[in-house]
Amino acid sequence: MPSDTELGQLLVEQALMSEAQLKTALDFQKSLGGDLRDIVVKLGYVKDSILAGLVAQEENVEQSIDITAEAIDWAMVKEIGKEKLEHHQALPLKSDNPHVLVLAMADPNDLAVIEEIQFLVNRSVEPAVTTKATIRKAINQLHELAKQREASKPKSKTIPADQLKAIKNTPVDKLIRAYLVIQIERGQFSAEDLITRASKL
Repeated sequence: MPSDTELGQLLVEQALMSEAQLKTALDFQKSLGGDLRDIVVKLGYVKDSILAGLVAQEENVEQSIDITAEAIDWAMVKEIGKEKLEHHQALPLKSDNPHVLVLAMADPNDLAVIEEIQFLVNRSVEPAVTTKATIRKAINQLHELAKQREASKPKSKTIPADQLKAIKNTPVDKLIRAYLVIQIERGQFSAEDLITRASKL
């Protein structure tokens, strides 16, 4: 992650802040301490999402704009534990690579967090930069997000016992004929195509 000096220069160079605003932010930091990134956001000079994008670009890492129920790696959430995720302000996201854990975090250079999570899950960790507010919101809403995920899963239909028994007792050829009639009625294929195909067998 860029140092405060580098970050300030980047913000001015990219016309995201003026020199005067940077001086005010640095004076504020000098008197009260804190992270320059947090200070410029609190002062209303730059949006946190823009800062996250800037950091992601500078560090050449992925940026996570929003964290949805579908984006979260729930197996890793369970393995790492909510308490540790809250402590580190990080959240695991789904990855195409089963050997890599994508970790949404505000500071992609927080090696202590990366190394601890790597050791815990025995996977390589790749940081994805997001805003602190986005991570806090997602962690605070983990329970609701988990419920959304469950609600979005397709519900499997259970066949009543009497119907299942009737199907098992019906000859297979009759079941196949009934299935084909239903598919024809639904327009999946035509009766003519079925007869033509059958005559060639």
